[in-house]
Amino acid sequence: MQTINSQFVAEHLERTLLLIKPDAVRRGLAMEVLSRFERAGLKIVGLKMVKVDRAFAEKHYTYEDIAMRHGEAVRNQLLDYITEDPVVAAVMEGIKAVETVRKLCGATEPTAAAPGTIRGDYCHHGFEFSRAAGQAIRNIIHASASVEEAETEIALWFTASECFDYRRADQQEHQYV
Repeated sequence: MQTINSQFVAEHLERTLLLIKPDAVRRGLAMEVLSRFERAGLKIVGLKMVKVDRAFAEKHYTYEDIAMRHGEAVRNQLLDYITEDPVVAAVMEGIKAVETVRKLCGATEPTAAAPGTIRGDYCHHGFEFSRAAGQAIRNIIHASASVEEAETEIALWFTASECFDYRRADQQEHQYV
């Protein structure tokens, strides 16, 4: 059995936040979506279903981040969207987890997302439709955009006691932490 360099693993092992948004929860896609990340080799280290209130949503979709880049109307649409129904929040862990999760999600705009990505396979409304409908884009999933953002978002959504350290079977086979 080959042992992988633990220093290499430590330098590349990341955690990232994943939110399965209300439209995916309503459509019964939450577990199917999560399983795609697990099949890619990522592991779930935190998981819960949450009904988000407006005050909490405002901490996630901050004015400085969303309104400054996309306008206050877009932020308000996102706040309305994330508070409609429950979301499934997950912390995923793996080598280069942020990049891997973003790649599996696909482009933020579903019409630009490649087939085989989550957004490419499960949604199709684009920015144009969403603007005309006066609603946030229904793209079923949120994933942290950077390691720094992941750290901030995980701390917002999960306490330390809600995230777990354990070894998946494939980690046992490859002898990495």
